[in-house]
Amino acid sequence: MTSLRLPAQRLLWRARLRLAGLSLLVMGSLLYGAGFAMGRLLLQSQEAAIRRELETLAGTLHDSLKPALPHEAQPSDSLAAVLPGLCLAGEPCRPPVDLIHRHASSATDSDRFKLRVLDQSGGLIARSPEPLPQAPEPGQLGWSMTGGRSTGRWGTYTIHLHHAHNPGEPTWGYLQISLSLAHLDAEARQLWWLGHAVFLLAMLAMAAASWWLAGLAMAPLLEAYRRQEQFSSDVAHELRTPLANLLAVVEAERGAAAQADPSVIASLNRVLVQGQRLQRLIADLLLLASLEQPSPLETHKPCRIAECLEDLIEDFSETAHARGVTLQLQVSAANEVVSGLESELVRLLANLLSNAIQHSPPGGVVLVDLQRQGSELRVVVTDQGPGMSEGEQERIFERFYRSDSSRSRQSGGTGLGLAIAQAIAVRHQGRLSVQSTTGAGSTFLLQMPVLV
Repeated sequence: MTSLRLPAQRLLWRARLRLAGLSLLVMGSLLYGAGFAMGRLLLQSQEAAIRRELETLAGTLHDSLKPALPHEAQPSDSLAAVLPGLCLAGEPCRPPVDLIHRHASSATDSDRFKLRVLDQSGGLIARSPEPLPQAPEPGQLGWSMTGGRSTGRWGTYTIHLHHAHNPGEPTWGYLQISLSLAHLDAEARQLWWLGHAVFLLAMLAMAAASWWLAGLAMAPLLEAYRRQEQFSSDVAHELRTPLANLLAVVEAERGAAAQADPSVIASLNRVLVQGQRLQRLIADLLLLASLEQPSPLETHKPCRIAECLEDLIEDFSETAHARGVTLQLQVSAANEVVSGLESELVRLLANLLSNAIQHSPPGGVVLVDLQRQGSELRVVVTDQGPGMSEGEQERIFERFYRSDSSRSRQSGGTGLGLAIAQAIAVRHQGRLSVQSTTGAGSTFLLQMPVLV
């Protein structure tokens, strides 16, 4: 992009940044969604494995305990013998003397499981030595979860207890077997942090890839822009010589036809005026082409902007007077200088003054204010013209753009004045901007670094 004008570089850089950002947003959203879904599926599969484990263990305990259950569903010594290691309701917990049932002994391991035996009405009959922090509803059969991530979650599986396999056998009570989900929650937290760390690293890699891909995608556009710039420069060079010859012939014919028919002279005058306008257009295009190239710093010299403005005010005084416009100059930084090419800076300021005079109504005032603010020199050109809308302000520095095309054509403008001013400002590390309100005039602000 080194051969492009700086405004074009900024526009292309912003377009590339938007394209890369959009690509990163889409790929990041897809990656985050896929990672989130995979994490949820992994946690759900582990939760399902816990459910199956509790369901299997509850069924095994039910089959083992069914023949040995006491007749009454209430705390008793016979029930304590059937369920060793459990604490009977209303009695102190006693360590088991022996292990009668293998499955019961493993299920009553308080380090892993919590058991609760309930009667038909949901009353507690026996439980594990360490009580469950929050027990589920007794009538809720199957899988349920209690507690929260802050207090600890527990998964519980509840089944009916019966005496035998006989059809129509009444329910003896309920068996609840619970398992802590703390390890699952800890794994979920670890997975969350690890997943986001991997996602962040992936986003950094995708950002670099998106920037590179955006550059590849914009390469044809950049090449087309370069060819357009080269085409404009080549066309201007090719047209300059034949146009100069044509104007010389028209001027010669007009001089020779001084006594001819007035209509012929009028036609030659129109051809000459349009030819001169085309000549100015070609000169402006060639100037823009030259401004696209970086200016060598060794050619820059100290320039006193105050002196340039005073000379321009004097040069434009007749033009302003003819249009009924008053020029006013206010200088509060007369001795400040900037570094640059004086001819180009004068052209920049002249274009701003010409534009302000052209758009000011008869009786209007064009105010030029030169001031210093910090390390910058500011030139403020304010007119009392019709102003511009926000859409016009965004396009005012484009080539061949005219906010009022009829007025510009009548004055012989080419539509390149402000584009040239912007290119010169950027070439001198300056900034040119506009602020305007429809019906309230426009203010052009030129900011340039002061030469220390």
